[in-house]
Amino acid sequence: MLIFVAIMDLPEGYILIKQSEYDSLLATIKELSFRIKELEGIISKNSSNSHKPPSSDGYKKEKQGIKNNREQTDKKQGAQPGNAGKTLKRIANPDKIVEHKIKGKCVCGTELEPLPIKKIHRRQVFDLPEKLLEVTEHQIEIKQCVCGIRHEALCSIKGITQYGERIKSTAIYLNQYQYLPFERTQEFFEDIVGISISDSVLAESNEQCYEALKKPEEQIKKALQQSKVIHNDETGIRCKGDTQWIHSCSTEQYTHYSIQEKRGKEGIDAIGILTDYKGISVHDRWASYDKYTCTHALCNAHLLRELKWVKEEVGRAWAEQMIGLLVRANNLKKENELDQEAILTIEQKYLKIIEHGLKEEPPTPIPKIKKRGRIKKTKSLKLLEAFSNRKEEILRFVHNKDVPFDNNLAERDIRMVKLKQKISGCFRTLYGAQVFCRIRSYISTARKQGYPILDAIKAALVGSPVAIYHTD
Repeated sequence: MLIFVAIMDLPEGYILIKQSEYDSLLATIKELSFRIKELEGIISKNSSNSHKPPSSDGYKKEKQGIKNNREQTDKKQGAQPGNAGKTLKRIANPDKIVEHKIKGKCVCGTELEPLPIKKIHRRQVFDLPEKLLEVTEHQIEIKQCVCGIRHEALCSIKGITQYGERIKSTAIYLNQYQYLPFERTQEFFEDIVGISISDSVLAESNEQCYEALKKPEEQIKKALQQSKVIHNDETGIRCKGDTQWIHSCSTEQYTHYSIQEKRGKEGIDAIGILTDYKGISVHDRWASYDKYTCTHALCNAHLLRELKWVKEEVGRAWAEQMIGLLVRANNLKKENELDQEAILTIEQKYLKIIEHGLKEEPPTPIPKIKKRGRIKKTKSLKLLEAFSNRKEEILRFVHNKDVPFDNNLAERDIRMVKLKQKISGCFRTLYGAQVFCRIRSYISTARKQGYPILDAIKAALVGSPVAIYHTD
């Protein structure tokens, strides 16, 4: 059978094609339209509607303004009513006291200096001393007995001159915690303290701290393995001219970093935390985490970003409904209103949204030319199937008070690694990356537990790291 199809650009005005060719063209157009829509959606992805990092967004802002997943409230910017705030407070024992005495005469002619003091106003100025460097000289006595034997007093200081533990601790703090590279750390000491520190001193200080923290690192891993809930994440970083992966595992009290050549199960196994873990692991939908037998909870912040993309770029109503349900469930948990009735309502609405979504999603187009393997599904359909198949893991925060709504704890901890790469650049050696991971694990854990960081680093340098491991 032949049909007429008008082609306006051709001089003859129309051509004759077969019905089968016509159907094939329509199928091709439909398939290409679907592909164009999918590619347009990929271009529109950013950090607010996908897993892409904020650094990939660039400086261009959307015309409608910056969009995010936060709900609009009537609260003003800044501290809210009832916030305690922070202010500079006077101390009872200042280091220096400057007296301002009254001299001269009153207008009546009375001498003011001999009069008794009625009151003293105390005003304190907090500042750095002009001289930050303190040099301590150790004078070691040497005596000779009448029998001829020489005796020397005991002293732990061996070199004629050397830097003390607090200077080394400050160097480690600047390099490993504030991410200053060696050159900028040296500039700090020259400009502020007035001393010149070599690369070898900085490197040896880091290595000394790294060796002293071998046991604390094992204690952190043990504490994480015994925790009810842990947070897991990973990020790529340049090391030895190649991309390697820093894995983080953390709780509110502990942080552990480890660099591995592999991102997946092989790298996670090498760390040894998740291999025998029996608690709840909170993470994104990275498939490698699902291979472990522990209980899983998915990060809903990641899911909200994906739902936002499906809602805005694909126009699916089910995605908007799911966003509203998850946000409402999280608010109910924050307000401590998640009773059994509320949980049942959430689950029922969840299932209804899935049911409506399956009806809303169009069938996957079958390509005219058959290819090997499975037919590719749309991103919105794959996300809907994830919500259908992983309901328990997504809603675990509703049923368990210890499980958070998102994986933001791990996100905050792993963000520090990206900040390190931004400021100091890549790692030139694997050993340097390992030194960073161990020291950073200790510092992050110490800060979470309220230890003064400089004192914690100094304690590690002298061989007595702070007690960061606590049993329940």
